[in-house]
Amino acid sequence: MFSKKRGNYAYACTRVKAKKPFLLKKEEYAKLALMDIPQISRFIGETQYKKEIDELARIYSGVDLVEMATYKNLAGMFEQIIDFSKGELKELISQYLRRFDIWNIKTILRGKFHQAKKEEILEDIVPAGVLKQQFLERLIDLKTIDEIIEGLKGTMYYKPLMAARKQIEEITTLMPFENNLDKAYYTFLLEFIEPDSRANKLFLRFVRKEIDTVNLNTLLKLKFEAWEGDIMNLLIEGGLELTKHELKNLASMPFSRLISELKSYSFYNTIESAIEGIERTRSLNEVIRALEKYLLRDADKFSHLYPLSILPVVHYILAKKNEVDNIRIIARGKESGLSNEIIKKLLVI
Repeated sequence: MFSKKRGNYAYACTRVKAKKPFLLKKEEYAKLALMDIPQISRFIGETQYKKEIDELARIYSGVDLVEMATYKNLAGMFEQIIDFSKGELKELISQYLRRFDIWNIKTILRGKFHQAKKEEILEDIVPAGVLKQQFLERLIDLKTIDEIIEGLKGTMYYKPLMAARKQIEEITTLMPFENNLDKAYYTFLLEFIEPDSRANKLFLRFVRKEIDTVNLNTLLKLKFEAWEGDIMNLLIEGGLELTKHELKNLASMPFSRLISELKSYSFYNTIESAIEGIERTRSLNEVIRALEKYLLRDADKFSHLYPLSILPVVHYILAKKNEVDNIRIIARGKESGLSNEIIKKLLVI
């Protein structure tokens, strides 16, 4: 499965370590939250986003400029990492970054479902996975969801999408498609990572913890909304703490008991205050942010346990994606007229 070459771990990890100081600091987010959109563009145009801001300012302005520049920078940064990685490491990173294929396919399906314009869909495309920009644009140009599914024939995403399509006569929701894509990604990743070294075992453990957070998000959302369908069919097998048995047990509980039962899991301390705030806010937003912080912190911890492995690279990938998400949240919040306080609560810092 892997290349016989183990990979240039020392070199790649050194290159990634050199990139981390350029990530935005907590105090810089505080400054951004006080700026208007043109000021945000100018500010990030003086950072690592300068090239993209300069190039795209001829075509875009306002929030569109911020969004296009940040995602273009994100994709370019991940392409750099793949380019300077070799052997097994390159293969592991490439497969981990398939998450952006999933992101892009979901974005295109949602765009078609809501009859969005091509330009609107392109704003949220991040060609950092296996599927490249030109291919993704061809998918966007297709007219229907069925045509998009057919357009993915020959990729690993075709079968799970077709399986979902066969379950429904009329497309009234994208949930079956999105759920099957997530399952396909994590099932593939769990099978791809060979636990033949301590580093790969740690990476596998981290992916399984990531599956726990995805499943917990799904469980909380569906229970909070009192969803009456088969929840187990929407959950992903392979988690670390939330095994199939645990998930089945939690899925059978009403929301209030589910919340109480979470106290027995290791991740509860990280999300406790957010969980306690659900009744006050009547929203899961704070819990979702807390889970994202939990995963980021865990990636950082794992990267220090084995510094010459894929783990520092994974931490940087998640941290960089989180930075871009934060910048876009601030810009969109400003455009929507949200207060600085609300915007700050939406950030993962």
